[in-house]
Amino acid sequence: MHRPLFIALLVGGAVTSRAADLTPTEAGWLKLSGPALAYAKQQRLPLDVTFDPHAKSGDAPLSMGFVGGRCQLVFAIRGNPDADATLAGIEPDLLNPVVEAMVAHELGHCWRFVRGAWRTVPAGFVESNDGGRDVDWSAARLRRDMRETRREEAYADLVGLAWTLTHHPAQYDQVHAWFCRVRADQPVPGAHHDTRAWLRLAGDSLLFPSIAGPFEQALAVWQRGLRSED
Repeated sequence: MHRPLFIALLVGGAVTSRAADLTPTEAGWLKLSGPALAYAKQQRLPLDVTFDPHAKSGDAPLSMGFVGGRCQLVFAIRGNPDADATLAGIEPDLLNPVVEAMVAHELGHCWRFVRGAWRTVPAGFVESNDGGRDVDWSAARLRRDMRETRREEAYADLVGLAWTLTHHPAQYDQVHAWFCRVRADQPVPGAHHDTRAWLRLAGDSLLFPSIAGPFEQALAVWQRGLRSED
């Protein structure tokens, strides 16, 4: 496994690291991410930020992992044409709010993880039953994995939108439309990243509670969407 070029701990003051080793494009992504990363520090999320020097086509420009009880936000920018295509596909006046929403999405994964809620549903929620004598258990496991991943992705999308509603309210509809475009192409309905049921709800920004942070705001809409995802 290669060693990342850049690992920064969000502790004390600003991000400290081998920032001089970043390419201009990587530094640009970091700058655009600044407001959301500052919020993560304010919320005391156990977050490390890593830039992968060996990124390749097909890698998500942003992803979240979990190591030793800490969240690992990975930027896969260098050598990754998908990262360039992502930025090129964002209208210039939406660059700041969309990248912030992307980072907030990843922070939503971290928030769920550190609270021990990863791949869980609220107490009292009745799960659909894949049981029965003639069940194809391999297919049932795949459906369960898709369902659990889809729910986490939906929550994270809603965090990104809740962030936008607070920090870029005038551009909420445009950022929401961007999320809808990204999620429109699914291999099958209900796939791992098919968050469209929740995005339809989020088309009404009034569903987000007005008194809460983005993690709590997203949770309210997410729980509502659980009842109608299928």
